Amino acid sequence: MFDYRRPFYRKILVLINIFIIILYLLVCLVPFVNTGTNWFVALPGLAFPLLFFAMLFFIILWIILKSKWLWVSVIALLLGTQQIAAVFSFHFQKEFSIDKKPNTLRIFHWNTESWGQELEKTNSGESSFKPYMMNVIKGENADILCFEEYSDIQNIKDSNSNVSTIVNMGYPYYFVKPTEISSGHIIKAVAIFSKYPIIDSASFSYGKHTQAEHLIYIDINRGKDTFRIFTTHLQSVQFGNSDFQSLSRIKRARDPGFNDSRDIISKLKRAYWYRYLQAQMMKQKIAESPYPVILTGDFNDVPNSNTYFIIKGNLQDAFLKKGSWIGRTYRYISPTLRIDYILANKKLKINQFRVIHVPYSDHYPIEADIQY
Repeated sequence: MFDYRRPFYRKILVLINIFIIILYLLVCLVPFVNTGTNWFVALPGLAFPLLFFAMLFFIILWIILKSKWLWVSVIALLLGTQQIAAVFSFHFQKEFSIDKKPNTLRIFHWNTESWGQELEKTNSGESSFKPYMMNVIKGENADILCFEEYSDIQNIKDSNSNVSTIVNMGYPYYFVKPTEISSGHIIKAVAIFSKYPIIDSASFSYGKHTQAEHLIYIDINRGKDTFRIFTTHLQSVQFGNSDFQSLSRIKRARDPGFNDSRDIISKLKRAYWYRYLQAQMMKQKIAESPYPVILTGDFNDVPNSNTYFIIKGNLQDAFLKKGSWIGRTYRYISPTLRIDYILANKKLKINQFRVIHVPYSDHYPIEADIQY
């Protein structure tokens, strides 16, 4: 029978605690390390919330056992303050008010996964979720809509296009940057729609050999103020159905196999490398902006990642200001994956933030009210 008071079992607990501390401290190094090349440092960050709670468990256990290992765990935990502050929003959940305060921009962000086409299609090949997704968008009454994995017909000015549908919702100004033209003249794109006139726009490619969508921006005037609004979609790990099945087998210890793990690690390494370079480019473009920046994006990386810290810089994270708990935005793999963001210049005030839990894409939409 297991008795944690016996010396032998205490040694086992100490070894487990040391292992968890090492992983936890690796995550603490992430903001200071090039994870494009040192990818192994970034991997424990995918499970940082679990590591955090494991650390708390051992702190409580050492208190009960009156062990000096308590102080080792406490000091290690405190070294991760920066990471804790990036992952958890210590606010109570508040109801999101549809009413906006004066001088406020409501920013809506969604990776639409081609209008949920990977999840469910009608017999005609159209996404059966698209009407519901359009209703969600219309109901939020946002001022700016930012989309990744946006899809449409090639002639976006056609009355049957998704652009036309969104324009008719009250967003006459838009910037759509196609990143791919697939069969049947369907484009995949990154897009921004606005209720207010666009005075300038631009797009920047991350290169030919990536699966990232462009970084784009629009400039808009609101009274005496001008804002630059960016959106983007960084390098995906490119997991397919077979990879999700492999993860399921590994998690359940069912015949994981060496090849499953090797393929997953290879895709993660590649994604870390590209995202590091893409984050550096984003940092430069943000710094070059002559106007206060609001940025949304699917970073495909967690908030304790090098990608996040590079891009965030001196911007404020709307979730950390007004969200609550962990703020999961990706529906699969893990309940702790927050990979979609709204960031804003510190001169602006975040009034509200929420994650909208609807099952139409693999990502949840997010929105924030930002006062100027």
